[in-house]
Amino acid sequence: MATLDESLLSATFRLAGPALAPELMARLREEAMALMAGREPLPDYLVDEMFATGDAEMIWTLSGCPLTHEREPVLLRLAALGYTALGPRLYRGYGDRRKLRAAVLEGAKRNLDDPDWHEPDGLVEYLLNTSGPDELRPALRAPFPRVVRHALKSVGYKADANEQLAACRAVLAYGGVAELSELAELPVLRPAVAELVRRAVAAPDPAAVLETAPVAEDTADPAAPANTAAPAAPADPAGSERVPSVPALSGAALVGRLREARWAREDIPLDGVDWDLLLAEHGREPLPNGALLILAAHRDCPDDLMLAAYKKSPQHFPATSRLPWRLLSDSDWGDSYSHFNLSKLLRRGAKDGAYPVGRVLTEIRPARAVLGSLPCEEASVREALTGLVAELGEDFTTWRALYSLMPRFTGTSTELFAAAREQSAKHRGKTWPRPLAPEYPVSAPEGARAVFLQLYGLATEDVQLALAEHLDLRTIQHLLVHRRPSAALRDRFIALHGVSVLAGIASSWELPEDTIAELLRHDDPEINAKLYIYTPLSPEQRRQILSGQRTDPDSGEGPLPLTEEVFAELRDSGRRHWLLPACEAGDPRLARILLGKVKLHTLAGQLRLLERLWTQHGAEEVRALLDETEFPERRSKKHPLPAATHKIARSALESADGLAELREQLARAQSPASRAAFLRAAGEGRRDQLAAAMERLAEETGPGLPWEELTAEHGREPLTDALLVELAKRDDFPGELRVDVRLAEVRLEHNAHPHRLTGPRPTALELLRHHQLPRYFRQEWLDKAVSYGQLSLSEVLHEARPAIVAATYLSKYPANRPQEAGAGGTDEQFRRARREAVDLVASHLGKDPEAWAVALRLMPEFTGTLPELLTTTAAVIS
Repeated sequence: MATLDESLLSATFRLAGPALAPELMARLREEAMALMAGREPLPDYLVDEMFATGDAEMIWTLSGCPLTHEREPVLLRLAALGYTALGPRLYRGYGDRRKLRAAVLEGAKRNLDDPDWHEPDGLVEYLLNTSGPDELRPALRAPFPRVVRHALKSVGYKADANEQLAACRAVLAYGGVAELSELAELPVLRPAVAELVRRAVAAPDPAAVLETAPVAEDTADPAAPANTAAPAAPADPAGSERVPSVPALSGAALVGRLREARWAREDIPLDGVDWDLLLAEHGREPLPNGALLILAAHRDCPDDLMLAAYKKSPQHFPATSRLPWRLLSDSDWGDSYSHFNLSKLLRRGAKDGAYPVGRVLTEIRPARAVLGSLPCEEASVREALTGLVAELGEDFTTWRALYSLMPRFTGTSTELFAAAREQSAKHRGKTWPRPLAPEYPVSAPEGARAVFLQLYGLATEDVQLALAEHLDLRTIQHLLVHRRPSAALRDRFIALHGVSVLAGIASSWELPEDTIAELLRHDDPEINAKLYIYTPLSPEQRRQILSGQRTDPDSGEGPLPLTEEVFAELRDSGRRHWLLPACEAGDPRLARILLGKVKLHTLAGQLRLLERLWTQHGAEEVRALLDETEFPERRSKKHPLPAATHKIARSALESADGLAELREQLARAQSPASRAAFLRAAGEGRRDQLAAAMERLAEETGPGLPWEELTAEHGREPLTDALLVELAKRDDFPGELRVDVRLAEVRLEHNAHPHRLTGPRPTALELLRHHQLPRYFRQEWLDKAVSYGQLSLSEVLHEARPAIVAATYLSKYPANRPQEAGAGGTDEQFRRARREAVDLVASHLGKDPEAWAVALRLMPEFTGTLPELLTTTAAVIS
C-alpha cells in the first residue's frame, strides 16, 4: 500500500472526531504511527487517547518526532512523565530544545531512584560523554551532581556568576555537602562563587548560605557568545540575587590574564595597575597582540607599550587611545603598504591637535608618504602646505625638480622643497619627465603624480596657468577628471592642445549625464569617439554620433566624421546596443560591420538600414550592399538580409522613384499593424524566445506597443497564451485583457496543455475534469487557478482526480497559504469546502470505523474522484 501524506492523515483523524479515535487507531495503526512520527499537528483527542491507553510503542514513536512549534507542547508533556527510556531521545536532536531539555531534567526528579538513568544508554551517561554547549548549558541545573560537575568543567566559563551559583545549589540539593565541596576547587568557578561555596561548606546550614547571597553586580565573561543565554529553568528562589563582584586583578594574576588574552575586546579591569611591572614583563617576554591593544586603550598606558601595540596591529589600534608623538617618529613609513595607516593616524592627529602639521612637515619622513597622507581637507594642513607651495613660485624647473626627486627622496617634506629649489637649475630647458598619454578608462592618480596634483591644486591660479603648457596629457586628464580645474585653466588647456583635449574626460562608465551633454556640444570627432567607447550613452546619443548629427547647428557644415577608432571598436565589439545605431548612420562601412555581427529581426529595421544608406550615398551603395558576399565575422555564405527584403529593395532599385517606394514600404513595416503581426508570429514560436523577440522589436522600431491593434487582433483570433502572459508584464497592458491573461497563465502551468497555439482553449475546470493531477509534484497550476478564481475548492473536492491527490491538496491548503488567512474570501471558501467534505463523508461513511479504514486503504490506488471513492467504499462495506 502506498504511504499516505501526513497532512492527509492529520486531516482524516480530525474529521473523524474523538468518538472514532480508539477504533480508528486500532484499525489504522500503521497510519497512526506514521502520523505520530511526523511533524503535522496532532488532534488533542488523539494525544489524550494515546496517554490514556499508555501505548508504549506509540509513545516511543511520538518522542522521536521533529521538534516543531505544533509538536512542542506534546513533547513537553512527555518529558514531564520522567520516563528514563525517553530521556535521551527527547534531550538530543536538532532545533531549539532549551525548554524541552529543561523539562526532561525537571521530569527526572519524579523518579531519581530509577537506576536506568545511569545505564550505558541512559541520560546521565549521554550527558557525561558529550561536550556540546547546547546540551550542557541546561545540565547546569540537573538533579545529577556528576552531570552538573561535568557541565561546569565544560561550559562553566561561559556561564555568569548566577548560573554557576544555580549549579552549586543543584549539586547541594541532590548530592550533599561532600559533592558541593569538590566544586570549590574547579578552576572555571568565578572567585566570588568559589568563596561563597567554601563558606557554605563550612556553615551549619549550607543551603541558607547559598540562598542568601548578597546583592551585587557581576560581569559575565564577554567572550561568551551572544546566543548562549541560559535556558528557561524551574522557579529558583534565589534566581534574581547577585553574587559579589570579582575584584580587579593585579600582580602576577594580571600578567597571567594578559598573557592569555587573544582579543582586544576582552574585559580586564586595569584600575590601579602597576605599569612598571607590565613594562618589565613585556621586556622579558613580549605580551600578545590582544593584551597590548587592551593596554593601549587605557589613557595611562606608557608610550613603549602603545608603540609596541601599534607596530603589531596598526589596523586595530584603539580609536580612543592617546596619540604619542613616537607613533609617528619611531615608525618606518617608507613601505608603500603603510600609506593607509599613516593617513589614518595623521587624520586623527590633525583633528585633535596631537600632531601639529608644521612639526609633521619638518620631522616625519619620507616626504612622499607624508604629503600623500596629510588630510588636506583640514584648514591647518591646507594653510601649511599652501605656504610651502608658494615658495616654489611659477618656475617649471623648480616644480620639475620636486616631481623628479619625490619618488626616491628619504628626507622630510620641508627638506624636499628646499632640495627642489636648490636643484632647479639642473632641470632648466627640460620637458615633463616620462610623459604619458591619456588612459581609457582613466584611473585615479597614484604615487608622486597624485602628490604633485595635490600640491598643484594648492598653487594660485596664476601659477597653475603658467605651468599648464609643461604638463603631460595624463596629468591634464587627471586634472580634468579628478580635480575640476577653473574655467580659465580649462580654457588654457584647450588653447594649448585643442578642444580634443577634453576627450580625456570621456573615460568613465560613471560619467554624469550633464557632463556627457556638455561634451557632445563641442561636436568634436575625437571627443565623440571616446564618449561612444567609454561612457554610458543613451541609444539616441549613440545614433546621433554614428549618423554624424551635430549638437550645435552652427558648429560646421555636413555630418561629423567618425574616427577610425570607432570603426575598429565596432568591428571588434559584440555589444548589440553599440552596433544597432548603425542602422541610422547611412554609412556603407558601418552597414557591413552591422550585418556581419548582428541579425536584424524586423523588416522595419532592415528597410531602415537600406533607406538611410540610399539617402546618404545613393542607390548604387544599396545595390552594392545587396550584391555583397563577404561580411566581417560572418561565416555563412547566405546574405544576412532575407529574400523578402531583397525583393522589396531590388523592386525599388528598378523603379523610377525608388527611394520614395522604399520609404513607403518602410512606413508600412513600421506601422502598428505590422508590429502587431510581428508579435503574433513571435508568440507562435518558442516560449523562451518571446521576451527576446519583444526586446528586438523595441530596439529596431522604437519603444511602446500597438495596444489598440493587439486588442483588435485578440478579438479577431485570440493571441497565444505565451504572448498574452509576456505582454501582461508591461505596466501599460490593457485592463480588458487581464481576465484572459489569468486563464492563459493557468493553461501554461498545466503539464498537459503547455504550448497549444491553435484549436480549443480549455477552461481550468475542463482541465481539472479531463486530466489527472500529477501525484508527486506540487500543484502549481492548481494553486494559480484557485488564487485567480478560475477554480473553487469545492470544484477541486468534487472533480479532481485521483482522490488521494485531491484530498492531500485540500488538507495542505491552509498550511501552504498562511498569508491568505482572512483575505477576503479565501478562508471562507476553505471553510465551505470543509463543510461539504464533512457532509459528503458523513453521508457515505457515517460513524462506522470499518468504512473509514476501507476508504483510506482504497485511496492510494484509486484513480477516481473523492465522491467516487466514497461511493465505492460504501458499496464495498454494504
